[in-house]
Amino acid sequence: MASPPDWPSPDCIRRRYWCRVKHNASEAKIIDSPQQTSGELAGGLGVSVEAQPPASGFEFAPEYAAELRAAEVSSATVMQAPVGASAPEAAGVDAPGWSAGIEASTTLRRWTPILLKFASVQLGVQAIGFAAGILVVRNLSKAEYAYYTLCNSMLATVLVLSDGGISSALSSIGGRVWSDRGRLSQLMRTALRLRRVMAAVTLPIVISVLVWLLWRNGAPPGKIAILLVIVVVGCGLELVTRIYAVALRLRSEVRQIQRQALVSAMVKFALIAAALVWLNVDIALLAVVAGFAVQYWMMRKWSRAQLDADAASDPQMRREIVSVVRRQSPHAIYYCLQSQIVIWLISIFGNAERVAEVGALARLAVVFSILSAVTSDLLFPAFARTQDPGMVRRRYLQIVLAFVVMSGMLICLVALFPAQVLSVLGARYSGLAREGVLMAVSSVVGAVAGLVWGLNASRAWIIPPVQFIPVILLIQIGLAVFLDLSTVRGVLLFSTVTALSGVVWSIGFALLRMHRLQNAS
Repeated sequence: MASPPDWPSPDCIRRRYWCRVKHNASEAKIIDSPQQTSGELAGGLGVSVEAQPPASGFEFAPEYAAELRAAEVSSATVMQAPVGASAPEAAGVDAPGWSAGIEASTTLRRWTPILLKFASVQLGVQAIGFAAGILVVRNLSKAEYAYYTLCNSMLATVLVLSDGGISSALSSIGGRVWSDRGRLSQLMRTALRLRRVMAAVTLPIVISVLVWLLWRNGAPPGKIAILLVIVVVGCGLELVTRIYAVALRLRSEVRQIQRQALVSAMVKFALIAAALVWLNVDIALLAVVAGFAVQYWMMRKWSRAQLDADAASDPQMRREIVSVVRRQSPHAIYYCLQSQIVIWLISIFGNAERVAEVGALARLAVVFSILSAVTSDLLFPAFARTQDPGMVRRRYLQIVLAFVVMSGMLICLVALFPAQVLSVLGARYSGLAREGVLMAVSSVVGAVAGLVWGLNASRAWIIPPVQFIPVILLIQIGLAVFLDLSTVRGVLLFSTVTALSGVVWSIGFALLRMHRLQNAS
């Protein structure tokens, strides 16, 4: 029976389908046949492959290119309408819903192998780190664990303040020059010099605060002196490592990132386990710094092979980095204070025992660092390289939604099995069931805030601090009036509400910038 004249024939459907597949394949730089190279695909358009940004979506790590290409071809194959398709089925080949469904399927197929491979190794890294942290929690007294928590908190503070937006500028500039070894080397050298200057300014201030907090919580002078030396050494190592880590992420050196993290975690765990009988806060912190040292050595070895050691600082890049730092420094200071405010508030208004409880509960939040590592090492650089305005909005919302859903599942786990979850911390902390659930909620909200901030910063979308910070400070003043900040519950509620306010504001600002970007295109 002949097809009605207003229905497309099967041959017509197949022609439409293959035209669409070839168009999508050329956009995604898929080679349709072994004889057709990417240079030939681009040559027909009169453009250079190297000069083109990704046509749509993200550019992936080289080691996964073959798998991704096979996955995309496989996903394209299922698009073909059957020869005997009915009229509605045939007509639906060109429908917008069909295209959207195929695009979502292709995106899932492209991302799944990368995320699973990276997350599986990251899961191992975090499992080792979690085991090391539990050994420390269970074997240190509450007083010594309070000192350990304060030192780690101030170490993180130095690293954030000495960055001041440099890493965000690196991601933004590096998204344009990451494939040029010489320019990338100049960028790293320029950023490293700036970060050393900022560290020289911030380190004395932070060390002074750490001395006071340790003394406030009962640490003797000799102990304070030893801990300060360990913290300063750790800062020096991480200041360099974190600059070069941006180059690793921009170049999608996924395996190198995984290798460094895994070796560092294993060294830390091995030292803590070997010294378990004599474990104290000094040895625990030395194990952390030893992990930093190994990662520093591996990073320097990689940089000598992949970057130019004699690269000179670039004045134009320096001006661009400084411009970002000037806009972002108030935010860096703000987020630095916010990320550590729970520890600081409880150490000021509470006592060493409360500090230890907050620090121990924070061990439960280590699972969220798996998601954070995936976003910072894989998704942030890829998002920074996305050029299509419509794709920027889509990827932004996909990343945030997926992160929230996965994090919400972890909250449910803690809420359903609080006693079992707290049992890993030991008998000293078994009575903190409600605080454990609240810590999970606080950690999720804080992780989402970090995610949104990282996505915004990777595109240099910086909220004007005069609009953002005063409002958040007013919210915090109101919370301080109504909450008891000498309790674990009080400081966790304070942190959660503050972070949630920042999430809402940052997402709204990002949507506004994406709307303007799309209109400008």
